[in-house]
Amino acid sequence: MIENPRFSPIFKPLFLASILAAASDVHAAKSAEGDGIQDPWAFNLTMYMWFPGLDGNFSAGPLSDSFSLSFIDIADKMSSFPMAFNGHLEAHYERLGFYLDGNYMGMDFKPRFDRISKGSSMELGIMDYGVSYRLFGSSASEGVAHWDENSRSNILDIYAGGRTIWLGNEVDYIGIGSSTGSASFSAPVIGARLIAEFLPKWFLLLDGNAGGFGVDNVNFTGAALAAVGYRTSLFGVPTSVEAGYKAINIDVDSGGAVAADVTLNGPFVGLTGYW
Repeated sequence: MIENPRFSPIFKPLFLASILAAASDVHAAKSAEGDGIQDPWAFNLTMYMWFPGLDGNFSAGPLSDSFSLSFIDIADKMSSFPMAFNGHLEAHYERLGFYLDGNYMGMDFKPRFDRISKGSSMELGIMDYGVSYRLFGSSASEGVAHWDENSRSNILDIYAGGRTIWLGNEVDYIGIGSSTGSASFSAPVIGARLIAEFLPKWFLLLDGNAGGFGVDNVNFTGAALAAVGYRTSLFGVPTSVEAGYKAINIDVDSGGAVAADVTLNGPFVGLTGYW
């Protein structure tokens, strides 16, 4: 079986807290300059925990397996918790933005029939990257500079980029043998994101994208995110807390070595720092 790296659940909050503490000096220096000169650059980093259920099928060589697990089923039917690392980084220059989003999951599936199967496992890595443009709403740097103001404009960003998927599968059947396979895929993705303010300090975040188009054996890939966020501060740095629901679909086929048609969806919570 594939051995999955173990990440302490405390690591990510501590990692983000250290970055926010370091960024507080930068934020304080910018504030000291006053409103006369505004830096056109702005950044934000989100570390989040995602708890997805899984539905779909995958194959490694001639062997295949399928599964349908809700979030509640995960603890009972999976050998390890299916979350290892999730993070999102953005850099903005006026209305132009750059983004990088990464997810890694290692999943060990218990056999459904102990007498014929030893189980299966899957490792999945997803990296999103690209550029965005703000169609309307204040720029990211303006939002950071006026973080404590209750009245804020709604924001609509459009973006285009790529999604790189790394997939490793192992299927093991008694008497038949085991089969392993791994491959990476990269395909274009287009999408849009809306941030709507509905109460002082409260906002709604909607994000959706689609891609693949048959490029590099990616038949289709899409993602959707809906969340409610609250603006606050941590270590003197503008911060928001988000909670919502995220879903990703991946349909890839390397032509024999490895293939998967998988949907992951479930709740998540995130912490974002802005500077």
